[in-house]
This record gives sequence, C-alpha cells and structure tokens, in this order.
Amino acid sequence: MGTARGETHITEIDWDPPRPLSIAARLVWDRHVKRIHAEGRWSQVDHDLLCLFAETTELYLRFKKDIDDHGTLVQGRTLQEKVRNPSLMGLSQARADLIRIAKAVPLTHPRPDMDGVEVDQFLEEIMR
Repeated sequence: MGTARGETHITEIDWDPPRPLSIAARLVWDRHVKRIHAEGRWSQVDHDLLCLFAETTELYLRFKKDIDDHGTLVQGRTLQEKVRNPSLMGLSQARADLIRIAKAVPLTHPRPDMDGVEVDQFLEEIMR
C-alpha cells in the first residue's frame, strides 16, 4: 500500500513470520521486526533466518529455565550421584547458534548511523 508521497507502508500483516511460531518465539519475532522496520532494514533481512533466530531464542530460554529451576548439577542414577545438568550443553549450543544466526540475519545494521556523533562529542566536552 502506498502513501501520499509514494513511500511504501508496511502493515502488521506484512510482518507475519514465514511459518507459524509458538507464543514465546512470536514475541521475539515481533520485538525484532518492529526494531528492524524502524531502522528501515525490513527488506534487507532474511525473514526465514529471523524466524529461526526466534525459535532458537525460545529453546535457549527453555534450557536456561531448566538450569535455573534444577541447578547445574542434577541427580544421577543414584540418590548420591550428581551429574551435570544436560541442559547446560543445549544452552551452550543454542547460545553459539544465536550468535551465528544474528550475524547472518543480520539483526544489527552493519554500518550504524553515525550522524550526530560530532554533535554528541561536542556536547559531552562542554558538559565537563
């Protein structure tokens, strides 16, 4: 849908993920979509990878909750035996995947807007 100045306007329906997401993953998706769109980069990011990022974030949060609930050591085969919580491995792998996927999407602008940096520096100098 065009605007009066011929600009493209993205509606909520354009923000739908390429596949259905759980509630937790959809919250991650929505948060990043709004920010990316506000930065003017919506057409430049890979929507499938952003969807994968949201799903992987949900897995990360589930592993984190399990570790928070049960600790890093859990009961082993006997009552006296303690073993590393298996979720530690999943948490570590999910974290590494999130970093890799975030770069591939890309979640952040590769060249941030540097307009106004000199003004900010000037204001910081005079405030000293």
